[in-house]
Amino acid sequence: MNIGVKLQRVREENFIWVVYFFIIIAALLSNAYEKYFLETGDYRKEKIFRTLNITIFSVAFFIYLYFVVISYENVQELRKTSTKKEVLSAHMTLIASLLFLVAGGIALCAEINRENPDTDIGVV
Repeated sequence: MNIGVKLQRVREENFIWVVYFFIIIAALLSNAYEKYFLETGDYRKEKIFRTLNITIFSVAFFIYLYFVVISYENVQELRKTSTKKEVLSAHMTLIASLLFLVAGGIALCAEINRENPDTDIGVV
């Protein structure tokens, strides 16, 4: 992989870190709305925190999808001259990315289908 591609990926990952910063803020805001809902029973607040959670999980899902694509591209770029360690590392990274994507998808589906706030899902 040439240096230009690597630098572009670093720029994209920097953007993802900024997005994670906003995810953290949204998660804290969601928790505040959930706390208010649990204390008061105001169902408008439940709708707000559930919408925030679904948004957070959706954004996270697409971030995980990005990492699956990048990991897959890395596996495709392996050469016959790559060492066993490089091949193993690239495949393990792809598997880890796929597992994060699956977990993100399941968490998103669980949040969408959740009927009460008692079954809480931690933000990954």
